[in-house]
Amino acid sequence: MKDYSYEILDLLNKYEGNTEAALAGEKSPQCLYAFSLLRENLLEWMEVSKDARVLQIGSDYGACTGLLSGRAKTVVVLDPRDENLEVNRLRHGNRGNVFYVRGDLEQDMANGGWKRYKPEKPKQDGEVEALMAEPFDFVFLSGVWDWYGKERAGEILQTASSFVKPGGILAAAAENETGVRYWMGAQLMETAFLEVEYRGLFEELVKKQGGSFLMYYPVPDYRYPVSIYSDAYLPKPGDVTNISARLDGPGYWFGNEEEAMTRACQNGVFTKFANSFLGVWEKGNL
Repeated sequence: MKDYSYEILDLLNKYEGNTEAALAGEKSPQCLYAFSLLRENLLEWMEVSKDARVLQIGSDYGACTGLLSGRAKTVVVLDPRDENLEVNRLRHGNRGNVFYVRGDLEQDMANGGWKRYKPEKPKQDGEVEALMAEPFDFVFLSGVWDWYGKERAGEILQTASSFVKPGGILAAAAENETGVRYWMGAQLMETAFLEVEYRGLFEELVKKQGGSFLMYYPVPDYRYPVSIYSDAYLPKPGDVTNISARLDGPGYWFGNEEEAMTRACQNGVFTKFANSFLGVWEKGNL
C-alpha cells in the first residue's frame, strides 16, 4: 500500500494527536487504515507476556504498537522511513517501553547503520546494539512487502527469524493476489502473493530453521480483521460475512463477495480466495 505518512502526520497535527477525532472527522481510506482500532484485532488474540521483548519490523503508522506495548516489557520498532517512525512516535512516544530505530533490516544490520530515532534521553554509544543483541519473544512484520518486494520476501523472513529466541514467534501479514475482493473488481493496492507463494515462504523457513508454522486468514483482511480463521479452523459455508466493505480504494463491483465465499467454502477453496494471509512461525527449542 502507498505510504501515506505525510498525510497522516498532517492529520495528527490537525487533530492534535486525537485519533478518535480524526476518524470522526475524516473519510479517507488512509485515515481509517492508520487509526482504526480494528487494526489491533490482527494480534489481539495472540499471547504476549508482560516480560516479552517484541520486534516490530515496519512501523505501519503505529497501528499495532499500542497493543503490543501495553502487553510486552519492551517493543522495538524498526523502519527505514523517518516519517513513518514519526507517526508512531507521536502516537505512542510517551510510552517508556517503546524504542524507535531507523534503518533497513538487512542493509543497515550489515553495516552498523541502525540509529535510534528521537530518543527521549541523550543517545549513548552502543545503545542500538544492546537493544537488538538479545533475541526477541515475538517478531512481527506488517506493511513491509511494498518496499522489500516479493522477490526478497524469503530472504527477509529468514533474516527476521534470526532475531527470534528459541520457542519464540514470528508473524507476517500479506495480501492475497487472488483474494475475492480482486475477483470482484477492487484495485490491487499493495504487493500481494498467491497462496502457494506465501505458504511456500514459511515451508522454506521451517526447512531451513526448523520449528513449525500455521497459516491464518483474517476476514475481511489483515488491515481490518473482524474474524480470523486458520488451517486448523476453516469457515463453513455462510460463516464469512461482512466482507464487502470497500475500504481499499475504488473499483468495479462484479458480484457479491459473501456469495462467492460461500461457494468457495462449499468447494474447499476458501484459502485460495481469502483476502489476506497471516503466517505464524514458531521457532523450535533446539
